[in-house]
Amino acid sequence: MLEHKYITETPLKHRQNYAQFFTPENVAKLMAKWLLKDQPKNILDPAFGLGVFYEQINKINPNIHLTGYEIDSHIRTYYHSNNYPNLTIINSDYLQSDIKGYDGIICNPPYMRFQKFLNRHEILPILEKKLDKKLTGYANIASIFLIKAIQELNDKGRLTFLLPFEFFNTGYGTEIKQILVEQNLLKQIVIFNNEKDIFPEVTTTICLLFCQKNGQNEPIKITTIQNNQEINNLDKIENYYQYTLEKSELPSEQKWTPIITSLSQNITIPKDFCQVSMYGKFTRGIATGANDFFALTKSQIMELELGENNVSKCITKSPLIRKFVFTEDDFQELSNQNKSVYCLNVKDENQPSVINYLKQGEKLGLHDRYLTKNRKPWYKIEIRQPAPILFGVFNRGRIKVIRNYSNAINFTCFHGFYPNVFGTENLDKLFVYFLSEQGQSIIKSNKRSYGNNLDKLEPGDLNNCFCPNLKQLNLIDNEQVLEVIELAKTNEKKAILMSSKITELFFK
Repeated sequence: MLEHKYITETPLKHRQNYAQFFTPENVAKLMAKWLLKDQPKNILDPAFGLGVFYEQINKINPNIHLTGYEIDSHIRTYYHSNNYPNLTIINSDYLQSDIKGYDGIICNPPYMRFQKFLNRHEILPILEKKLDKKLTGYANIASIFLIKAIQELNDKGRLTFLLPFEFFNTGYGTEIKQILVEQNLLKQIVIFNNEKDIFPEVTTTICLLFCQKNGQNEPIKITTIQNNQEINNLDKIENYYQYTLEKSELPSEQKWTPIITSLSQNITIPKDFCQVSMYGKFTRGIATGANDFFALTKSQIMELELGENNVSKCITKSPLIRKFVFTEDDFQELSNQNKSVYCLNVKDENQPSVINYLKQGEKLGLHDRYLTKNRKPWYKIEIRQPAPILFGVFNRGRIKVIRNYSNAINFTCFHGFYPNVFGTENLDKLFVYFLSEQGQSIIKSNKRSYGNNLDKLEPGDLNNCFCPNLKQLNLIDNEQVLEVIELAKTNEKKAILMSSKITELFFK
């Protein structure tokens, strides 16, 4: 098989540089059959790769001409277009192409951040002018491919794309969603629940978009697919869906993941709930740019003679905290075990031992890394106070929530919640809600999925989550809250059960 040969013979680094992952044949067949329904005269594949879409299209209708763009000269050598009828492969960058319209466009675009794309500074202004759209440098290249392809789709034409599911929740996705909905392009979204079985190499959750430029305002079909067998049994994807949404139910300025996932998860947010930002603000942890250098153990501090005034107590790794409640005694225990629970926080720059340690860092080139070279001085860390509630950034299953009673600050492994006056009065009650099954379900509806059941939460995702309002929190008994916190120190399961029972009153 061509894919196996290519992967075997091509270094992983090369494939990562071009953000390549390959579409399974059964998924490509599904996309091709939908694309060919209206018998297009010509088809475009903006990221040709090893030609899986051409193969499937050629099996169904060998008379349709396909034009493929492929920037990678290496992968191009594996596929010789002159050996195949009705195929033209152009070895250049699709984003720099100037092409006319197509009746059908099918694509599995590269998955990488636009800021990692080497030619972005040259391409971005050209694209913005051509598309008459302001594009953010933080977008995923896949979404840039989609915007460009939409512009090149003929009237009544069809388009199908594999995309990272996360773009539904991002700021850069807002304008794309607006285009898809307001122009009545989006017809169906397909979500893969067990994407690791279907896409073994993918590290992010992906979805299928089916679009048609027919101008018809139709309900948007939502399809959930569980496994490969389900794909193989499908004949017409347009006839297979579990839910529909009117375009008014998918506002472009809102995150779509909670809306879509709530259809199957039956998550109901009480109407009087408010956003978490009512009580304070989640902020990411300290980004050092060189954690191995900044994270220190008790013995390292003594050996390097850095002194207590040049270090701060710090949670440097998520696995260091294994319980729901983290106290000063827990911190001291980790310190005595010589865990890396301190971070360099230079106060005395003229101390000889500090100067020597910083020189060690500079010899390693740490001062010239992306984050450090933009700081003055390079070893100056961000100012943070200890956060009384911590949330794990990456989670599998339950979201890691910690009630922090220690004086430790934290690295980016956790987001810290910093309460305002309302939050300060209700910290423990908020913690109980975050711990409950109901609270976890609502918060997870705002997550970003990265494949293999790995979820990510950004500070903004947490700040926009819903929770009980002040009046509702006042209904919670303080003694029960303290009981949950005591339970959380020794029996996590019972603490979850009790917190869930307490918060049931909001969902009746």
